[in-house]
Amino acid sequence: MKFSKHNFHDVHELAGTLKGKPVWIVGSDPTLDSYPADFLDDKIGITLHLAHVKFPNATYRYSSEYDRSKFLLAEKSEYAELPLIASLPMYGKTAAETKALLGASRGDVYFHRMYSYLPTGVRGEVSGPYTDWKVAKTLQGKARVWGSHGSCLHTCLYAALLMGAGEIHVIGSGHGLANSGGLDHFAAVDGIHQHMRTGDTFTNPKIAFPVIEQTLALKAACEKAGVPFYWHERYTPDMDQYVTASDEILADLRVRARRTFPLWRRAYWALLKRPLARLISRL
Repeated sequence: MKFSKHNFHDVHELAGTLKGKPVWIVGSDPTLDSYPADFLDDKIGITLHLAHVKFPNATYRYSSEYDRSKFLLAEKSEYAELPLIASLPMYGKTAAETKALLGASRGDVYFHRMYSYLPTGVRGEVSGPYTDWKVAKTLQGKARVWGSHGSCLHTCLYAALLMGAGEIHVIGSGHGLANSGGLDHFAAVDGIHQHMRTGDTFTNPKIAFPVIEQTLALKAACEKAGVPFYWHERYTPDMDQYVTASDEILADLRVRARRTFPLWRRAYWALLKRPLARLISRL
C-alpha cells in the first residue's frame, strides 16, 4: 500500500523489526486492574484500543475499531503522537473514513488490510488449518490480508508475528473466561465502553465463543510454527497463571452460541459471501 500522507505506512515496513523479542499484547478486560502501572516499562507492548488508558507509554497502539480511536484521539492528546498499527478499513467503515479519522495522527500509522471472519466471511466459521496457513504466510512476510472472528486481538497477533515476535504474551484479553465482578473492561474504561456499545458483552456466548475459538486456533498455530504463546489469566508476580478452557466449557459455549438465520441469508452466504471471502483469504 502507498499513501500520500508522510506518516502513513504499510505495516510490512515493520517486518522483522522485533525479531526474536517477546511481545506483550494488552487487552482491556477487568483483570487489567491488577497490573502495576509500570508493568510494560521494560517490555515491548502493544495496547488494544482502550488499554491505552492504562498503559499510554506502550511501544505501539493497535486499532481496528473506529469508535475507540475517535474517543482516544479526542480525549487522550498523546494518542495522536505515538506509533499506531491500524486496520484498513476499520470494522464497519470504509478505507476513506478510516484514513480521514487517522489523519489527525501526527505519529506514524502502519496500516494492514482487514477482511473480517476469514476464511469464509461468516462469523464463527473458524478454521484451524486455515489459521495455521495464514500464520505461516505472515511469518514469511507474504500475507496481505488478515481477519478476525470478533476481536482486535486476532489481527494484532498477526502484526506481532510479522514484526518477528519470538514469544507472544497476551494479558487483559480473556474473552470472558477470566472476568469477575460483572464488568467487561477494567474499571477506568468500563463505563466508556458501555456508553459506546450497550449490550456488547462477553457474557453472551454468541459473542464470546467465536472469539475464544479463534484465539485458541492462533495459539496452536503459533506454537506449531515455533513461537511460544502465553495467554496470561491475570497479574501475579511470577506471571504463571494462564487462561484455560476445558473441553466441557467449550462444548457448552458451542451449544449456547448457535444461531439461526433465514433462508435468504444462508443463500447469500453460499452463493456470494463465502466464495468471495475464500478468494480474499488467500491473499
